[in-house]
Amino acid sequence: MKTTLRWIFRTCAVLILLILLLTASLIAFLAVTEYRPQKRQPLEISGSRTGKVPSDTLTFLTWNIGYSGLGKEMDFFYDGGTRVRPAEPDFRQSLSGILETVKNHDSLDFLLLQEVDLDSKRSFYENEAGKIGSITGHYRVFAANYNVRFVPVPLFSPMGKVVSGLLALSAFEPRAAVRIGFDERVSWPKRLIFLKRCFQVLFFQLDNGKELVVINIHNSAYDPEGKMRRNELAQLKEFINSEYRKGNYVIAGGDWNDNPAGFMPGAIRTGDCVFEVKPRIDPGSFSGWIFAYDPHLPTNRNVDRPYVKGITGTTIIDFFVVSPNVEILSVKTLGNNFAWSDHQPVLMKVRLRL
Repeated sequence: MKTTLRWIFRTCAVLILLILLLTASLIAFLAVTEYRPQKRQPLEISGSRTGKVPSDTLTFLTWNIGYSGLGKEMDFFYDGGTRVRPAEPDFRQSLSGILETVKNHDSLDFLLLQEVDLDSKRSFYENEAGKIGSITGHYRVFAANYNVRFVPVPLFSPMGKVVSGLLALSAFEPRAAVRIGFDERVSWPKRLIFLKRCFQVLFFQLDNGKELVVINIHNSAYDPEGKMRRNELAQLKEFINSEYRKGNYVIAGGDWNDNPAGFMPGAIRTGDCVFEVKPRIDPGSFSGWIFAYDPHLPTNRNVDRPYVKGITGTTIIDFFVVSPNVEILSVKTLGNNFAWSDHQPVLMKVRLRL
């Protein structure tokens, strides 16, 4: 009996020691390979066209494509679902739908995309940024915000490698492009597997001596008290106001993970269940700036279950914020019943007040 108990004790001790060693090895590996971008980092601009912005009337599309892995049939463990990544046929179908949508809108001046993967297990290691960029002929600028060699959650079906970020496509040649990191306050060791949030900025020289400043943004999710988003908005506000004071035209679009100022759930009459994101953006914090969105269609759905109209929660978190010297001509959400992503694309047409 004593021999048996001694064997059990030793076996348990060895297993515990092995688990501790594996955990320590994983943390060490993640620490050595941690993505550490500079606070302000120049970005590579790919493309071969020439020429400045030729007109005062410009068109935009913003869309969080959900790495082609969050189509209407998908639920996600981090949102209360059970799945980690889609079945490959579902992924291929979503990617095909996203590529077709981008191709059908390649005449637009700017496309601002979020959650675009380069080399991730969750998207079957497809270079989505390359595939999307190759079908438009636009200039391409990519800014990473998620670059982890191995995400170890969930424990028995880990996400694995993730390389993802923001992709901006422009019909005109940017003068410069930069990645500006948000002031992260994620504690260690969580930060080793967490996103490094940022916003992506493209600068375009205009004939009147001023600049057009286009910003692609994806603010924090999983922030129920809104502290991280409030800090991100404060940092963004400081940047866009500094550019506007120079006389420049500023247009920021993307996935804000916040409702736009003036959002009214009752204006959405698609038969969807609609919720509000709290705490709300203080409209006074962007005094004089314009929130541009389509109030009648949701742009985002919960991923706690596959999409079912009238049951799945939806809201509006994808929109544009533009400086007072920009006139909004039209804004329209392209409703597709969340066929290929947990977000729907938003189109906008503006005129610069030259």
